[in-house]
Amino acid sequence: MAGDTVSRPFSLWTAPVPIKVAIEQDAVTPFPKPEAPEDEGDHDRDRRLMSSLPAKVYGKRRYLEYQATWWPEAALQGVLAIQRRFRPRPSDVLLASYPKSGTTWMKALVFAIMSRKVYPLRDHPLLRLNPHDCVVQLLGAYATGKEAVVEALPSPRIMASHMPFSTLPASVVDANSGCKIVYVWRDPKDVLVSLWHYYSKLRPEEAHLSEFHDLYESFCRGDTVFGPWWDNVLGYFRASVEMPTRVLFLRYEDMLEDTASNVVAIADFLGCPFSAEEERAGVVDAIVKLCSFEELKNLDTNMSGSNGLLLKLPSSSYFRKGVAGDWMDHMTREMADRIDTIVQAKLQGSDLEIKPAST
Repeated sequence: MAGDTVSRPFSLWTAPVPIKVAIEQDAVTPFPKPEAPEDEGDHDRDRRLMSSLPAKVYGKRRYLEYQATWWPEAALQGVLAIQRRFRPRPSDVLLASYPKSGTTWMKALVFAIMSRKVYPLRDHPLLRLNPHDCVVQLLGAYATGKEAVVEALPSPRIMASHMPFSTLPASVVDANSGCKIVYVWRDPKDVLVSLWHYYSKLRPEEAHLSEFHDLYESFCRGDTVFGPWWDNVLGYFRASVEMPTRVLFLRYEDMLEDTASNVVAIADFLGCPFSAEEERAGVVDAIVKLCSFEELKNLDTNMSGSNGLLLKLPSSSYFRKGVAGDWMDHMTREMADRIDTIVQAKLQGSDLEIKPAST
């Protein structure tokens, strides 16, 4: 649902800079470090905190529980740094989601929408760069020491995060910060299946059926990474109700069904609406096509190489199916009904509903 639009303090003639370009520039001529660098005291406090947190191991990776959320150990260092030092700008756009909910697609769409006045769609950076090369994963950047690159990005900046709303820095949540948040959520059954495939790519030698059931049980308990899933979704949903001009809440399945209308809604929300001339010229449809699953998946840049700051994965791993209902090939109807029952109970009292497995 979209809130009222407000004017944005940047020009459409200024395009977001792809994060890969900024990182490559920093490697040649390092950007100045932030004015308030982290000191040794911060490192010591973080180490002490992390050593005191509940921990578990899934596969070969260690996870820590912090602020009612399970985090990969390496990622939590980035969370703590973001909470302590990140300062948003009024023109910032934060793309938020629970993992495997359409993040790659949202990165492509928002980057194309905001850069359309500068980069011709027939020769767009998305034809040469993976969407993750265009939009920085905020947590990965802070966890790998690339804070200076994020700080050096010119406005407008587009950043992505899986952090629950309750764990975002006060500087972002503050009503006066001005930055926009676009959140996308997806049927939890498909999220679970996509998350399993993602884990399988991280550790293919351990990918066997029994571990899907382990992940399934973890999901139902609410102790998966960046979870519980329902808390992640509800946090941003409630924020969108309270701050409709700051938080746009989108459903993945609705976007699949009518991508063009959602592209228009996103542009309106971000304060860069399509002109009547652009709509007549087919710019909306061109962006939909450029960012479609079929178009992106078959580009050379997304069929080879690797991508990611915190974890390096094959670029092709971000383009598996991009459909709704894939859960039917991976779990029984009883398993799906159990998730539906748990989730509907957690979502009770909100306007959110999922499509039941039994329909």
